[in-house]
Amino acid sequence: MGRELKRKQAKRNGQSIRDFSRNDNDNDMSIKKLLIILGVVVLIAVILYLFIGIVVTKEIDWFGNENEEVINKPSNSILASAIFRQTEEEYYVYFYDFDESNTSIESYISGISDKIYRVDTSDALNSNYVSDDTNKDAKTLDELKVKSPTIVKIVNDQITEYYEGEDAILTIEVSDEN
Repeated sequence: MGRELKRKQAKRNGQSIRDFSRNDNDNDMSIKKLLIILGVVVLIAVILYLFIGIVVTKEIDWFGNENEEVINKPSNSILASAIFRQTEEEYYVYFYDFDESNTSIESYISGISDKIYRVDTSDALNSNYVSDDTNKDAKTLDELKVKSPTIVKIVNDQITEYYEGEDAILTIEVSDEN
């Protein structure tokens, strides 16, 4: 349509020429607005995902520290509350701070038995059972109070032997049952 025809048609419809020319561009503007809104929504979703992944769940290690030490937790580590819930009838439980491992005790107890479970005394979940005032006569979990390093022998869900300190641990007799 030519310019003159547009003007005549606008005059018939009671519109000004400027209003009539805006109708053609409205479709272009609405598509631009839709794309901008869609872009903003996607941006907000990405920011929300990153925030939750970094701050809340810590699954995304965006600012990963390369200097962090990896703590090697022994495969046979248990919580102190689970010392009576093991499948064997006779076994040892070694209470010590995983960060302060004693190599002389480690090498000695490996010859005692192959059924040795380890409990980390520095773990907050084990704090109810770690104390400076120990109970060497403990027979149940409620009575148990140990300090690092300690080894207890459990037979049929009862504490039968209690060795506290490095000197006492290094005097444990090696059994022939291995």
